Amino acid sequence: MIDEKKIIDILTKVLSLEHDDVSFIKLGNKFLVLKCDMLVRKTDAPKNMRLWQIARKSIVASMSDMVCKGVKPIATLISLAIPREFTRREINELAKGFKVAEKEFDIKIIGGDTNEGEDLIIDVVMAGISDKIVRRDNAQIGDLIISTGLFGYTGAGLRILMNNADAEPRFRRVAINSILLPKPRTEFLNIVGYVNSSMDSSDGLAATLNELSDSSKKCFIIDKIPSSDDVKRFAIVNGYNAEELIFDSGEEYEIIATLPKENLDYVMSSMNVKVIGRVEEGKGVYIMNKKIRRLRRKGFIHLLE
Repeated sequence: MIDEKKIIDILTKVLSLEHDDVSFIKLGNKFLVLKCDMLVRKTDAPKNMRLWQIARKSIVASMSDMVCKGVKPIATLISLAIPREFTRREINELAKGFKVAEKEFDIKIIGGDTNEGEDLIIDVVMAGISDKIVRRDNAQIGDLIISTGLFGYTGAGLRILMNNADAEPRFRRVAINSILLPKPRTEFLNIVGYVNSSMDSSDGLAATLNELSDSSKKCFIIDKIPSSDDVKRFAIVNGYNAEELIFDSGEEYEIIATLPKENLDYVMSSMNVKVIGRVEEGKGVYIMNKKIRRLRRKGFIHLLE
């Protein structure tokens, strides 16, 4: 079985595509920006997830990729593959989820397509117009590395839902909501003009940092891991590896970005971000703790061998 990353690599090479969070084409002095993202219920939604939450999440995934490139969507299309046994009530619940997302994220769904499928599949296409695209490959030596949030909650939430892992009530609620009701960081649009590179973290923190580092051909030094003590306590109580929860879980929909030091004050006054490291000459991603060690590339990959 060829995994998802290898499939993307093959298609990118054969079709001579640029690989980033979104696709775009120049129209005069602006960019037409497009994003498509497919949700398959079997692989992308735990059994505890209600249909309206699944529909909402399908919008979140594309929205997060658009936002991390600095683009506000102006139109959305939705294609559905629906199992034959679906009832009118279930279709209404899906529609409710799309309506919730429309209102919550200030987007407009203008149409789409439907077909029959063995599993529920939702394919979302978003379009926007932008003056600029924030690329993955533009991190500069001396840049600070920032995160829009903390990591480890989705890994914990999935284990609580699937394995009934032990958790304190507050942590349990936050972790489960990170799975069932993820939120794109739309406020990133307020600071996008002040960053040099950025990427959505939905495939996992380790994968995101390595992709940004490889694309920019720079070394990333991480000296503050963006997580919290309650994630570490959860890992200890349940016998999990805390670093795997933090770096490898995926589905966070946070944004990792790099920016010049002189822009930090404005960025922090406009959005709650955390400085987690710096960009240096070289290659690879390294964790600076008591000693320095390389961070391997790992994360969520469909069709993993």
